[in-house]
Amino acid sequence: MELERYSDSEANYLTCLDFFEKQHDRLGQAAVLGVLGTLFYKKGDYKASIDHYSRALNIYEELNQVQEVITCMKGIGNCYLKLNKLDEACDEFLECSAVCSDNNDIYNLLDCLGNLVLIHETQEKWDVVFELYKKTLKAFKEINDIRGIIVSYFNLGILLKEQQKDDAIRYFKKGTNLAIDSNYSELIIKGLSYVGETLFYLGRIKEAKDEFIKALYIAEKVAAKNAIIQINVLLKSFGLGKEDIKRELEMYKKARK
Repeated sequence: MELERYSDSEANYLTCLDFFEKQHDRLGQAAVLGVLGTLFYKKGDYKASIDHYSRALNIYEELNQVQEVITCMKGIGNCYLKLNKLDEACDEFLECSAVCSDNNDIYNLLDCLGNLVLIHETQEKWDVVFELYKKTLKAFKEINDIRGIIVSYFNLGILLKEQQKDDAIRYFKKGTNLAIDSNYSELIIKGLSYVGETLFYLGRIKEAKDEFIKALYIAEKVAAKNAIIQINVLLKSFGLGKEDIKRELEMYKKARK
């Protein structure tokens, strides 16, 4: 299978499956069916992949093999995504999420939530996406994944930025403060930029400018060239010239001392 000799691989697996069937070895049958599901997925035959994953899933459910059940469900969901059957994929990942949650499998839960976000973003169901991001945030908190928590706060802010700007700022600031506490420079720059942009659209120009100056200070400190360019462009859109930006930056540095 690794050599992409799929016909030879399939023949070998079918021989194994025949053996396990003769031995009445249900676990062995399920294992081979699951691998065949993977093989057909790699071949791009997603209908055959679903069929084999489903047959494996039925056995694993009977034998109460939770991790294998989750693997098969994720495989089926991914096949439906490839077939662009988004409703079926959504149902599969929702059911898989419930199994993951019941068994405290946070990492696979995050995988399922990520796929559900992708589906609902495609369908532009933003209310559902927002709730999924909140669940993702909760999951990252359970495993203390700081970067994941920060990005989740930012994602929640982005979704609210157009309609509920005050709430958006709250999420952006939560993410930014956590990034500062954790010393994640690139996320600090990103968070300050989100806050500045939202303040600008609220008409709070001076506060927005101050956030961008802070972001520029950090970007220069860590030599983030692209961020430096982008922030300078944003500050110039405020009507600040090169010397104005330099002066604001010096004032900020002095205020920090």
